[in-house]
Amino acid sequence: KNAQMSNHHILTKIMYLLNHGEVFTSNEATDVFFGVTKLFQSQNAALRRMVYLVIKALSKDQDNVFVVINCLSKDMTGNTDLFRANAIRVFEKLCRKGHQPVGVRLDSGDLAYLSIQAARMLNEAGFSDTVIVLSNNLDELVIWQILTQIQEEAPRYGVDADQLIDRLVYGVGTRLIVSDGEPALGGVYKLVAVCENNNWIPALKISESRSKTPNPGHKLAWRIYDQRGKATADLLGLEGENPREQGQIILRHPSRSSKFRTLQSDEITRVEPLLVDILVEGKLVADLPPIDELRERRDKDVERLDPGVRRLMNPHIYHVSVTEKLWNMKQELVASALSPLRS
Repeated sequence: KNAQMSNHHILTKIMYLLNHGEVFTSNEATDVFFGVTKLFQSQNAALRRMVYLVIKALSKDQDNVFVVINCLSKDMTGNTDLFRANAIRVFEKLCRKGHQPVGVRLDSGDLAYLSIQAARMLNEAGFSDTVIVLSNNLDELVIWQILTQIQEEAPRYGVDADQLIDRLVYGVGTRLIVSDGEPALGGVYKLVAVCENNNWIPALKISESRSKTPNPGHKLAWRIYDQRGKATADLLGLEGENPREQGQIILRHPSRSSKFRTLQSDEITRVEPLLVDILVEGKLVADLPPIDELRERRDKDVERLDPGVRRLMNPHIYHVSVTEKLWNMKQELVASALSPLRS
């Protein structure tokens, strides 16, 4: 109640200044406008009326006042007709002025249900090509849930689910910027090789856990594609190895001796080297592709992953294996490092 009285007092002072010839600069008018607009969502009708009068006094163009006020109006009753009375009335006004409406934004409530209702009313009013922007703490799981709900419920209201999904735009901000769920990327440096006289000497640090013992040596990496053209595993091997020249490839688990599999040459469609020189001795040796080309490459890489790996909930583990030669060298170094302790 005290806040409402304070807001009334401030708005009254602004109206007094405007009605007595006070001229606001562009920056002052902008500050006032954004300072009072949130009050238009108040439950207090008198306060909303005061906001309307201030905005009207700030702008001499009544069409601008109409658009601003209707865009600020909030559904206080839950009646979806008020949505039509605001967004669609503004769209119709814009069309009469020769403008093309772009879309509406939904920022709270059941976004899937509201998207369906918004699409239904916009379609009925002849605005089927306008977009519907969704926001409010969105991430990939929330968006997936929205799309699933739309696919199930839209036909019930006479709305084509696929067409509705195609017109959706997502405002993903907070959870993208703050890396929600994984706020930090941890990394550990471990020495695996030493270069002496242009030769790489493998090195190894024994850990209390097998999974934490690094894979030694100067290595290369390849991606192996199965008969479907899907990436089936990544493979680490020693410099000088070339899986493309082998009749069969043995994929070893990095730390478990009992876990391995063998791929015959007729089961493999392609072996792709993953390491490409970009900088050599501080000099750029590769052409840097434009951002569009990088994006296209990324999309193709994701598409070549198995659907079970790409799914959001309980995805399959994508395996990174080591070659037989790397596995054997690792076991020899481990045995050599432990032998003094056993004697």
